[in-house]
Amino acid sequence: MATDEASKATGETLFVFLDESGDLQFGPSGSRHFVVSAVHTTNPTVSAGAMQQLKYDLLAAGSTDLEFHATENSRGTRKRVIDVITSIDSIGVHTMWIDKAFTHPKLQNEVSLLGQFGKSMGRWINNARCGPSITQVVLVFDSVLTGKKQDAFLKQLKPELSKLSVPYRVLFHPVKQDLNGQIADYFSWAWFRFVERDDAAPSQALGKHPNWSTFDLFNTGTTRYWQRPSP
Repeated sequence: MATDEASKATGETLFVFLDESGDLQFGPSGSRHFVVSAVHTTNPTVSAGAMQQLKYDLLAAGSTDLEFHATENSRGTRKRVIDVITSIDSIGVHTMWIDKAFTHPKLQNEVSLLGQFGKSMGRWINNARCGPSITQVVLVFDSVLTGKKQDAFLKQLKPELSKLSVPYRVLFHPVKQDLNGQIADYFSWAWFRFVERDDAAPSQALGKHPNWSTFDLFNTGTTRYWQRPSP
């Protein structure tokens, strides 16, 4: 028992911060793609510290662009944020995405489709990220997931996480209040720009980070079930 307690004391917590881009609507104003990015680290203070330092640098320079949300930041701020993110070697990033055209009609609703992302995320954590040094997993999601969305995500996520050999916690917390969540925001935005608008520049810039992987949940799909109708 003493050995087990000592092992827990010296183990690491895997933190996973998630944010999304696009939407899960299937109407005329819906996006064609949906993206979820997970920033994972066992030392979130290092990555948060780098982002906080940038915030103070911008503040000292007279900038008012101090919340790091890619869709809202100026081009100059985005460049500086990307430069900082790509220099942080204590994080890894996994981006999951879909072309919504390949979504089966039974999944063409927010609750069902978000559940598929939850299942895939759970499998990824279980298979790829939970090494022998990890003693617990903490997942932090943007709090825009509420009500049925949270329930659907958790319903699919928890069975996969229950396969872990360590405890886990799932929290919902506003991404704007967490600097690691803002890193996830940038990766989701960059990949969404690439697949939705054929703008590769942001993803190429962030692609300088050595530990960024992407996965298309519908990569075996051959049937297009949906096409965005004209407004």
